[in-house]
Amino acid sequence: MHKRIVFGIILLLAVLCGLWAYSRTKSDAPNTEALDAQQNEITETVQTDGEMRAVWVNYNELSMKLYENGGTESDFRKKAAEMCLNIRADGLNTVILQVRPFCDAFYPSKYFPWSAYLTGTQGQAVDYDPLAVFLDCAKAQNLSVQAWINPYRVLPSTDWDLLSADNPARKWYAAGKTENLLLTGEGIYLNPASAEAQTLILNGVREIIENYAVSAIHLDDYFYPTADYAVDADSYAQYTAAGGALSQDDWRRENVNAFVSALYSAVKSVNPQVQVVVSPGGDLERNYNTLYADVAFWAREGFVDVLLPQLYYGFENEKKPFENTAAEWANLQYADGVSLCFGLAAYKCGEEDAYAGSGAAEWTEHTDILARQVSVCRTLEKCDGFAFFTYSSIYLPNKTENVKKEWKNLKNVLQ
Repeated sequence: MHKRIVFGIILLLAVLCGLWAYSRTKSDAPNTEALDAQQNEITETVQTDGEMRAVWVNYNELSMKLYENGGTESDFRKKAAEMCLNIRADGLNTVILQVRPFCDAFYPSKYFPWSAYLTGTQGQAVDYDPLAVFLDCAKAQNLSVQAWINPYRVLPSTDWDLLSADNPARKWYAAGKTENLLLTGEGIYLNPASAEAQTLILNGVREIIENYAVSAIHLDDYFYPTADYAVDADSYAQYTAAGGALSQDDWRRENVNAFVSALYSAVKSVNPQVQVVVSPGGDLERNYNTLYADVAFWAREGFVDVLLPQLYYGFENEKKPFENTAAEWANLQYADGVSLCFGLAAYKCGEEDAYAGSGAAEWTEHTDILARQVSVCRTLEKCDGFAFFTYSSIYLPNKTENVKKEWKNLKNVLQ
């Protein structure tokens, strides 16, 4: 009797193992020899020290425009699987995935049209869900995924014909509801002062969290697109007519503050475990005075879970040397539970930095800048990780010898 029980247990375990193996085969990357070989070299678990090691994957890197009609699910799965394998193999643990770049979506949405970067035409659907596929591939590699959105940006031009008929910005424009929009000479944006625009953005955020297992909602540095007072003069006039007393600058900052606070509340009301991550520019003064993003206030008030400033500076940058700038961010006041990570400029490796003044040649003369920057991050008590911009800067097959050496030196401190 006991032998039969033992045998039955063994048989059941064998069946379960077989089912598990089959499910992994179905959900993982395409079963090519190259990917299998790389998979065998990957260790079983990601880092457990709590340090975020991330890479941004932008809309151009996700683009499927080279495939007819956006390709098939198999095409996109192959692409996503290779990305996740590369990221995982190098000791990284987080993907910052751009899923809403231009008032559009890399997933089926009730609020936003399909991204033009899938088929070449905004609003044209593909017969698969890119975000769901990418999450499946990331899960297979034990990577967390932050859903990166650009809340206000609609189009980097003024050609309305590039927007699909169901784009909410185009519908507002056609209906004469221009109070929801900011129209500049360079592009079209949602108006941060518009309650209707804010509701649209927050509904889209809730949609992502309700339908996809993302670890965070991630904003980058796109807030007010211009300091020109004319672009929202009508909205500001309505504010003052109703008794508002703030200057136009302070009013703009308050609009962004209100949005970030509402975003945090919306995310936590759906799933308290999902984080709010904001990645502003690395210059605190420019954030405050030009983009109207009072990031120090957000950190102090606990409007975010993570601040991830883009410290895209070298050690020899004339105006913003990396080490001093990192310390400036670390010395801000942070509410309990708010952490700090740093965005690092992988895209500058081997390139002249035109904005660095006397330090312009630094990225061409050294091949250990990223490794040294990670080491600096780790010396700061407040810093909990870092992210590299961007995926293609690291993994393009035709990368320069400088980039190869830089990444090799970096991997020595990541492993």
